[in-house]
This record gives sequence, C-alpha cells and structure tokens, in this order.
Amino acid sequence: MSENEKLRVALIGPGRIASAHLPAIVSASDVATLVAVAGLPHEKERTQDLATRYGAERAIHDAEAVILADDIDAVVLTVPNHVHAPLTRALVENGKHVLIEKPLATSLADADSMIDAAKSHYRVLMVAHCRRFFEGAQTAKKRVSDLGRPLTLTHTLGVFAEHVATEWWKSASDAGGLALGLNGPHVIDTMLWLINNRPTRVYAQTRRLRDLWEGEDEAMLMVEFEDGSLASGYISLNTRVPVNDRLINGPQGSMRLIDDRNLWVNDIPTVEEKVVPYINGDSSFDNQFREFVDAIRTGRTPQSSAAEARTVVALMEAAHASQVTGQPVDLDAYLTTRT
Repeated sequence: MSENEKLRVALIGPGRIASAHLPAIVSASDVATLVAVAGLPHEKERTQDLATRYGAERAIHDAEAVILADDIDAVVLTVPNHVHAPLTRALVENGKHVLIEKPLATSLADADSMIDAAKSHYRVLMVAHCRRFFEGAQTAKKRVSDLGRPLTLTHTLGVFAEHVATEWWKSASDAGGLALGLNGPHVIDTMLWLINNRPTRVYAQTRRLRDLWEGEDEAMLMVEFEDGSLASGYISLNTRVPVNDRLINGPQGSMRLIDDRNLWVNDIPTVEEKVVPYINGDSSFDNQFREFVDAIRTGRTPQSSAAEARTVVALMEAAHASQVTGQPVDLDAYLTTRT
C-alpha cells in the first residue's frame, strides 16, 4: 500500500479487550479506517453495539466473511488463545496483516506455523504486547544500557480475578494454563525485551489457590541468561491489592518501573503518566496500533514481531515443563527454530 492510503482494518473478537483496541484504531483515523467489527452469531448484540459505538462501516457475524473480504487489509485479532493459530493462518493466507492479542500461541508448534504462514505470504504478524508501548517502558528500554551488565530484574504482576471473565478461562488447554497464559506474556516479554540477551534456563512453580478454573492462578519463575543476567517473575490472579512493579539493577545503577508508565532512574523520577483502566484503552494501545500500521506502510518488521514473541511462547512452554518435573529446564531445544 502507498503511504497516502489508509489501512482498512477489521477487529475479530468482540470480547472485553476489544474495547481497548477499538479506541486505538479510531484514534488513528489519519492512517486507518475501521471497516468492521466481527464476532460469532451468538455474539451478535455485542458485535453490533461495538460496531455502532466506534463507527465501523459494518458489523459482521461470521469470521469467514472477514477472511474472504477484499476491502479489508488488516485484522486486529482478539479471540480466545486456543484459536489464535487457525484464524491467523487463514487471515494471512488470504492477504491480511494481523495484530494478534498475546500470547502469540499456546504452543511452539502453533507459533511456528503462524510465523511460516505470515512469512510465505509477505504479511506483517505483530503481537499485542501492549506494556512495551508506554513512554515509561520505552524510556526504560533506552536507558537500560546505562545500568551495565549483568542485570537482575524482578517483576511482580498481581491482579484479582473475582470470577471467570469468559468461559474459555476455565480450560487450562484453551488458556495456556491460566496465569501463565493470560499475564505471563506481559512479564516474560518485557523481561526479554529489557535484558535483550539469550535466555538459557527457566525454573517455574505454579499453584491453583481457587477452584474456579483448571489452570494455575499463581506462578513464579526464574530465568537465567547467557550473559549472567537473572530475571524473576511473580504472576497472580489472587492479589486483592493490585501491583505491577518492576525493579532492574545493574553494576552502574537501578531503575524502577511501576505500572509500565512511571519510571525512576536511580532515585530520580524520569517519566510520569497517570494510570487509567487499560480495558478502556490507553496510550499503550494507541502507540501499539500506530506501530502496526507504520510497519505495514513502510515494509519493516514491527516491534513485538511474531519472531520476537516466539521466545515468549518458548519460555511459557518450558515453564510448564519445569512445573511438571520440578526441575529447571534448559532452553536450547525450545529456542531452536525449525528450518
């Protein structure tokens, strides 16, 4: 597409996170047009409501119609984790670029099939690791080299899921576990992105404190890196006092990043941004969508590409294996891509 053309976009999946992505599409009206909101027949009322609220040209009640549409260039895919792979493959094979909600996939086999399909059809496949796209997180990325090496990073991400927000959360296979499948990508992706070194080993333990679902609602993991850096993550769906706090230490300094928005370098406040409920959309979703559009328009690889996100899936899969065995898992086999 030329730089003067607007990207024609559809969103598939009218669930709760759709209301964060749709304002981002609308706010980018200088470069993109919201053509459609699509859902399944039983989601017709919600789909129509979102299409009307955000000014889409039409509501669609069949994903196949989006796959085959010739007036749609790109799709924001916000569907349950276990259907990411088949829908993405169908979309890119029919000429659509895809911005997909995290995680990329629930298995490495699915992730590889999606990456292969996008590559062979010359489509952009980007993963919505939205927490990268706050100014605080972006500044942390730019300043992390000031801390020296090796790094020690710890991230605590706790929320309270009072109930099952959607039926597929109940299934461990559909959700990719639960805490690891839902919020694990936030912790693992920014861990990898900030440290920017090859991970070598992971040790993980998970627990289920409440019997609302099959999967884990607590997870703790430790990741070792080739350069001697260490990272730990604690992920919880049981935290009545929500927390999103990241501390990064190096031999030359420290950073603290709270809610991905507010950054201290050593003891100096460096970036400050008001925290608003992400489910209604915020600056990270706006910046993320513009990154997606710009990558398509300029023919470049986006930040948070599927190739990057594959490593997140690798660590998730290895973390589950570590939980089963109770032992650390070497990552070489998981990080080796198929040829």
